[in-house]
Amino acid sequence: MGRRKNNPNLVEELIQGRWTMAQNEFEEKYFSLSSSDMSKVAAAIDGMEAEWCCDDDDDDY
Repeated sequence: MGRRKNNPNLVEELIQGRWTMAQNEFEEKYFSLSSSDMSKVAAAIDGMEAEWCCDDDDDDY
């Protein structure tokens, strides 16, 4: 079994389309990535989720 090649274009597509892409399409593409590319996508999504759900600075009244 060979290693998968990095695919920076697909990494960018998944990061940009995370919130609009169908879940099954996202997963199919995500699991076709190399492990290092999976890590890049996961880290970017974790950062987006943290920014989206934990940005409570506006709640200071």
